Amino acid sequence: MVYSFSLTNPELAYIFGFLQTDGHLRKNSRNRGCLEVELQTQDRPILDKFMEIIPVSSTIRERTRDTNFKSKYVSVIWSVYDLEFRTALNKLGLSYGKKSQTISIPTVPFSEIDYWRGIIDGDGSLGMTAKQYPFISLITTSPSLHQAYTEFLFKKTGQIKMTTPNKRDNAYNICLFKENAQKLIDELYYPGCLCLDRKLAAAELAKTWVRPADMIKRTWEVRKWTPNEDTIVLKLPYKKAAEKLGRTEKSIKTRAWRLRILAANESTQ
Repeated sequence: MVYSFSLTNPELAYIFGFLQTDGHLRKNSRNRGCLEVELQTQDRPILDKFMEIIPVSSTIRERTRDTNFKSKYVSVIWSVYDLEFRTALNKLGLSYGKKSQTISIPTVPFSEIDYWRGIIDGDGSLGMTAKQYPFISLITTSPSLHQAYTEFLFKKTGQIKMTTPNKRDNAYNICLFKENAQKLIDELYYPGCLCLDRKLAAAELAKTWVRPADMIKRTWEVRKWTPNEDTIVLKLPYKKAAEKLGRTEKSIKTRAWRLRILAANESTQ
């Protein structure tokens, strides 16, 4: 029987997101291959849970090696050789070999919150900044994942994140801070969810933050968009729309992006 990996299942959606970031799928001749996840020893509990949830034969072993940062570094590796399981993952979009620049969200229905928690647990970070206010960030070199994540953030927090890749390694660093970070963290790390223990501890700490009385929240008068302006934004080139409306070209691009996201969300409802 072919293994079924339904991403509408919250636990499987989380695992798939986690595998896209921290997993490595390889194949050899005659259908030989393996899925492996290597983590620091303190994260072993999540691999034990993966073994319980995934109904195929798998193993966990320890590995000791010298790295650029530490000698005799000990890690734990979860290995799955089952061909049907590996095939199911590949069909869902988990690529063989290096995949950091090609990661994209599933094309099948999936549990969104749980999937993104898996991505954050793998390639993200959260908690408190050095100045002691909440943050959550995701670093990715995949343009597709960057686009999908910024759309997800807009839907959940209303904040538009227009980030560009850095020059060093072409990576996007997408961050939320303070109340917006808390809002997202609270939704991602809900009670009883499957996640890394250390990320859950960081999430719980971030949720306790209260804005100090002397920390003024920035507010400003927003020039509201009219239906007529929206029509111009969508019809004219950015530069011409900016000149006609007396706005910056950046604001025109941002508004056009937001209108397309709103239209896409309405079409899926």
